[in-house]
Amino acid sequence: MKIVIIGIFLAAMAFGFFLQYLTYSRRNAELPENVRDVFDEETYKRNQAYKMEKLRFSIISGIIGMVVTLAILLLNVHHMVYGVITAHTGNIYIMGLVVFLVPMVVAGVIGMVVGIYDTFVIEAKFGFNKSTAATYVIDFMKMTLMIAILGGGLLMLFLLMYGWLGDLVFLAFFFVLIAFQLFISFISPLLIRVIYKLTPLEDGELKEKIKALADKTGYKLKGIYMVDASKRSTKLNAFATGFGKTKTIGLFDTLVEKMTADEIIAVLAHEIGHIKLRHILKRVPLSLISLAIMTLAAYFVVTMPQVSQAFGFADANVVFGVYVLFIMLSPIDRILDIPGNALSRKHEYEADAFARDFSSSQTDIAEALKKMYKEDLGNLTPHPFVVMMEYTHPPLHQRLAALQKDS
Repeated sequence: MKIVIIGIFLAAMAFGFFLQYLTYSRRNAELPENVRDVFDEETYKRNQAYKMEKLRFSIISGIIGMVVTLAILLLNVHHMVYGVITAHTGNIYIMGLVVFLVPMVVAGVIGMVVGIYDTFVIEAKFGFNKSTAATYVIDFMKMTLMIAILGGGLLMLFLLMYGWLGDLVFLAFFFVLIAFQLFISFISPLLIRVIYKLTPLEDGELKEKIKALADKTGYKLKGIYMVDASKRSTKLNAFATGFGKTKTIGLFDTLVEKMTADEIIAVLAHEIGHIKLRHILKRVPLSLISLAIMTLAAYFVVTMPQVSQAFGFADANVVFGVYVLFIMLSPIDRILDIPGNALSRKHEYEADAFARDFSSSQTDIAEALKKMYKEDLGNLTPHPFVVMMEYTHPPLHQRLAALQKDS
């Protein structure tokens, strides 16, 4: 069983490296006609250099992560940690939390080292990074704490329910995860505030245009905020998140600085389009199917004694089973991502069309998209197979062609 699990892990990693090779193979691809005005010659060379440096670093960090995970599996690290804990306590919750946190801490340390190089070397080299060491460390600690609280809380709830329900917990937890996803959607504006500072947008032309857009689209505004993204990066973004009383529109201050008011309105119209066209609801059936498949897989993997026994445990260990589950789900995730990403790309086309129709000019959204790709050094020539497997947004040239075709 250990050979099977490690084989699945290595196959998943190999497939990931194959996708990265396909991205590398497109390094000198000819630009589509409709995006040749996004970069001038010098900026395009910079774009290619940025893309390749990010790719090389992604491969190196992927190899490091693979080696560490292999070491954890081959050396039965979970069983050793479990043995140390059981020698001091028989509390299932403490044991479960420690066994859960140890690999998380290891991954966190690696992630921090990787993130420091990515932020302060690569991103800084290409003029994106604005983060100080203090800001980076504080952000990292906040993110880690949030993940530990939410992930650890879910694990504790799972163990509690497992004590009550036994193997029926997997059926019950299917509904718990649905409720958890709804909860995260509801509090997402609050989670954003943990990292970023949001200040109400000042009165002026932009705010009036946003209110006019909201009235025109029938979108009930709860708040329009400026996000202090420039403390960390020069990259552009905006979002419309939350629902009900937590509904929030956020504008990165970098976006406001680099775009015209009409382009910003087009970007926001795109985000509002996702909400008005009920894209989140339309993704629910596929999301439920994916969740059901994963829950069913969890039942077989977590409760199967051979899985835990292959790594030194005497019987099925629930917490270790959950760890192995994420490894064995990787191929299933890849397959389920194909229709999910296709649906997401379809929704991006629809939101683009919505933005075009509700902007002051039909070209505003196209110009805004070009500017975002230019400022962020976006990939204009992704490999079609990589797009199918990983992209939730269509390539820029396809989005522009769709806008032109449907106008």
